[in-house]
Amino acid sequence: MCSVNSELPPPYTHSENFSHSSSLYANPFIEQIEHYPQEKLHVSTDKDSYIAGDTIWLRAHCADAATHRPIAASRYVYVELRDDRGSLVRRIKLLSRDSVYSGYLPTQSLERFGDYSLTAYTLYMRNPGPEYFFKKPLTIRPYRESRRTQRNTSVRKVSDFDVSFFPEGGYLIDGYDCCVAFKALGDDGGSVEVAGVVKNDRDETVDTLRTLHGGMGCLRFTAHTGERYYAECTMAGGKTERFDLPASRNTACVLKILQTEENFTVLPISGRPLPKGLKLLVHCRGNICYHKPWNYDYASLIFRRSDLPGGILQILLLDKAGNALSERLVFNRGEELATTDVQIGGTLEQRTKVTLAVTATDPDGGPAAGDFSIAVTDRAAVPAATSGSIYSTLLLSSELRGTIETPDWYFEGRDAARVAALDALLLTQGWRRYDVPELMKKEYVEPQYPLEVGQEITGRISKSGLWNRKKKLSRYEMRMIVPSLHYVTKCAVDDTGAFALNGFDFPDSTLYVLRPAAAKGLLPEATVKVARDSFPEVGTLPRVPAQEQKKPYIVQARYYIEQRGQTDMRNILIDTVYVTHHKRLESTRPEHRLAARTWTAEQIKESGAGTILDFIARMPGMSVVGRQVSYRGYRPGFMVDGRLEETVGEMNPVRAFRSTGMGRNHKTQTRLPPIPDPGGGWIDFTGMNYSNTNSAQQSTGGNKRQIQYIDDFDNVPDILYYPLEIVSRIDLIEGGNMVLWGVSHWKQAGIISITTKKGKELDDATRTLPARDVEFVSPLGYQTPAEFYAPAYATEKARRSMVPDYRTTLYWNPTVKLDDTGQATVEFYTSDAPADYDITIEGITQTGKIVRTVKIITE
Repeated sequence: MCSVNSELPPPYTHSENFSHSSSLYANPFIEQIEHYPQEKLHVSTDKDSYIAGDTIWLRAHCADAATHRPIAASRYVYVELRDDRGSLVRRIKLLSRDSVYSGYLPTQSLERFGDYSLTAYTLYMRNPGPEYFFKKPLTIRPYRESRRTQRNTSVRKVSDFDVSFFPEGGYLIDGYDCCVAFKALGDDGGSVEVAGVVKNDRDETVDTLRTLHGGMGCLRFTAHTGERYYAECTMAGGKTERFDLPASRNTACVLKILQTEENFTVLPISGRPLPKGLKLLVHCRGNICYHKPWNYDYASLIFRRSDLPGGILQILLLDKAGNALSERLVFNRGEELATTDVQIGGTLEQRTKVTLAVTATDPDGGPAAGDFSIAVTDRAAVPAATSGSIYSTLLLSSELRGTIETPDWYFEGRDAARVAALDALLLTQGWRRYDVPELMKKEYVEPQYPLEVGQEITGRISKSGLWNRKKKLSRYEMRMIVPSLHYVTKCAVDDTGAFALNGFDFPDSTLYVLRPAAAKGLLPEATVKVARDSFPEVGTLPRVPAQEQKKPYIVQARYYIEQRGQTDMRNILIDTVYVTHHKRLESTRPEHRLAARTWTAEQIKESGAGTILDFIARMPGMSVVGRQVSYRGYRPGFMVDGRLEETVGEMNPVRAFRSTGMGRNHKTQTRLPPIPDPGGGWIDFTGMNYSNTNSAQQSTGGNKRQIQYIDDFDNVPDILYYPLEIVSRIDLIEGGNMVLWGVSHWKQAGIISITTKKGKELDDATRTLPARDVEFVSPLGYQTPAEFYAPAYATEKARRSMVPDYRTTLYWNPTVKLDDTGQATVEFYTSDAPADYDITIEGITQTGKIVRTVKIITE
């Protein structure tokens, strides 16, 4: 594994290796990982560049940070889409299904277009911090440019810049040839390219410098006693600045690394004799590769790369107390990739079946086990991804702090320029996943945030009145009901009034109704305060690299959409249509701008209706019989907060709930379990009573409403039974204005769009409900699954269809499983465009090897 420099006396080699086979608690790294395992994430998307109306299809690969083996210890992965200003546009919550996190992000309702970023994390990843979250840049462009939607395409302007210098090992030592890395950043935080010279204090030039990639580079010179050095750097554009280099520190002890393709040499140097008791430690992702006292008989130690794992190696020189004197990072191109082969079967003619036979083999030659995601895109309309592959994410980006621009660039070849640029990157952005010196002293870091193993709603209750507000709170219990799913649960309340409801898992947009009640006997009403969802800050976001060659792709993608015409209108952003209604509200959301009729919250309140369905029954042209709604004799579509029930599949959580095996008899209305009323009698959580008649009438019992509906649960979304207090506005979309959502089968009926209140507005609204001891909450739930749709031309009739087919993403599958022989078969159909496709495969095997391949197929 290692030896001393061959130019020195007889070789010194070590005879043992710290590994997981050692005693569990003899290795502090293993003990730390036992206390505090860490996660890594990579998100595969079908592409990196989108046109408004596209859907972003994604798969999150979660791996153990030390072994890279796939894990699903966290029940959820959170994915956020943010615009170029860092504002949150959409957040989804992906549930682990068979240890797979997959989902989608529609782009139809975006208000701005241009550069976006995708961020993914688990709540457990808050422990190492947002610098270790997964982040990638995306581009979303409008279908048609306008003054309002046109993105800023002006050339990036930087008026000032700064250059930082990082001597190898931490310090300059006089009399030794030293490597000094540098990084140049503009005043906007992005990298800039610079060139210049290094001079001593007598203004003599001692070296030149030039950035290699991403504003980084390296220079070499020998520092001399008593001299100081500075650099004169000129930025592209002409501005020149002077920057001082760090002063020499001859009392320091630093590591110097000499690298070749086969091995690297570790050499400790100092301006004084090396202190006694030094130790050298080498590890990769917490796996110790070497840990021994330094042998002072030899000047250096040589490590063979083939004996070490692939990825970033952290090399530490420790004193006898375990303090780090010097640190150096080295990238080792080990065998971390599984070998992937793709064989193509079938013809590439228009609308014909293509078969992909994928074989994955582990580095030891055996069949790989696991699964992968696969995307097939049209190369004419989709530019090559620049955000970083799963290989660069797991082995590079997830190990370093800060943003790495175009990380795949470092692995596109093994030429000297890329090797030098990668070394400069490691010298400027250090690895800090574990505090190694403290770890060697067995001072372990404990995670502040636990693993998220399920959904939870927490909060506190308090009693009204001036006296005994905090006494006997433990005699209450918190009861919760999910009206749409007829789910009921409860939990205890402690002496402080705190409660925590858990043990359930429901989709997004699910409404929960909470009410404290006496566990025994009668107690006065108590007010509920539910803790709001808390999400971490995501830190610095990546930038989309400026590439002028993307313009032809945009033109081709828009041409494809024009060829599709009205056959897939969900992918078209139409021009603004101005309509007349009682009051025009200023809104940029498509469902609001295209509405033929709008009812505001004030108008809804004045109607006197109790539920959303009750109000719909009063809308002109609407007919409500039981759970069946019709508009002018046709069944309308329903939309909640911009999401259409049939296109996105998120409006009816009953279906997803039923698929988990927790079904119900959905042809017979079930009465909600009653709760004792403090004033006597029995009521349910919402103040409603359900029976199996088809009339809706006002109850005589004060503010309570007796809403009665029957039969088929599948006819309308369950949100229609929620109280109107949670509704911000209701819109009716008709005729040609529905084309944005591709609902040709609702052409005669229209779409009823429901916009709910959010945040403080929802809190204030629910507090005005008659029952003050009832709380309505709708925390972020998991995203219900949806499948990527692609046409199948299995018959001659289908192939002869006049419906145009110009897909930019021809096929997407987030989970393709390998069989026992390491093989998998994928089938898709070509489109009407000439066959010229990118096939991208990404995944992780069960042994922690990376599956990554890109293959081009063309006619």
